[in-house]
Amino acid sequence: MEKKERIKKKIENLLDVPLKAIKGDENENIEKKLGFFLVDKEYIRGVEERSEDWGFVYYSTTRNIAISKKEMPHNKWEYCIFKMGFNKEAQENLFPSPGMETKKYRFLHEANHAYQDYLCFNESPKEPEAWYEKVLEGEIESCYGRLFKFCFQKRMQEDEKEGAKGERKRGLSVWGNSSNYNHEENENIPNKFSEIAVRAQEDANELVTMYLWHPIYFDMYLDALSLNHNKEKIRERELTEEDLNKDGLARIKNDEVNYLKKLITDYVQEMKENIEKEES
Repeated sequence: MEKKERIKKKIENLLDVPLKAIKGDENENIEKKLGFFLVDKEYIRGVEERSEDWGFVYYSTTRNIAISKKEMPHNKWEYCIFKMGFNKEAQENLFPSPGMETKKYRFLHEANHAYQDYLCFNESPKEPEAWYEKVLEGEIESCYGRLFKFCFQKRMQEDEKEGAKGERKRGLSVWGNSSNYNHEENENIPNKFSEIAVRAQEDANELVTMYLWHPIYFDMYLDALSLNHNKEKIRERELTEEDLNKDGLARIKNDEVNYLKKLITDYVQEMKENIEKEES
């Protein structure tokens, strides 16, 4: 128990999101609640530092989150962080600024990976490693299952559009397009099917992270992916089809926007219920 309390103290600051990510959010403080829940369930067992590069990693084997000593290079921040959204109540841009805000955002992203491990184990306790395959085969139907399946199918559709070579990576997040997931270069990803699954997992995780950061931030991202620009929301500029193509992002239709909103709200509602059960 004492060790868990030490870990909670260690991660508390990393999950203390800025005011702009709280103002007007009905899920206020869910970031800390999720982190503490994962510590209690032993899906976050520690935080370690890494110096090899600027990456953050959740290790399923040790259940540790590794954070880099190096700050994210500004050109990578420019590419990876969706830079739209303004919180009228806080009078600040919604997206995380370079430095500590982005560090907190990225830690939240890794905490979400830990929560996904929790879900996989609970929905497939005898074979948690087979969860993704079971979802795609229709054996598991759940909030996370539906979200992952949608992201996977979207990447499959985009891969088929690109032709037999499949040289372009296109999905619902730039994080899912990382070259780290190329199956030709990663011995832990044996084939193209597995590669698309890993990328889809990353897409699903980033969509949830955006929503937890602030629902308006998430809404604006879906507006951008659909090129359905809501004039009531303050943004720096409108994205174009060319912008999406350049960043390897798939355009989604309005009915897919609504479906994704339902998937994510259901997922987070279930998350809140799981947290509340632990607290009671």
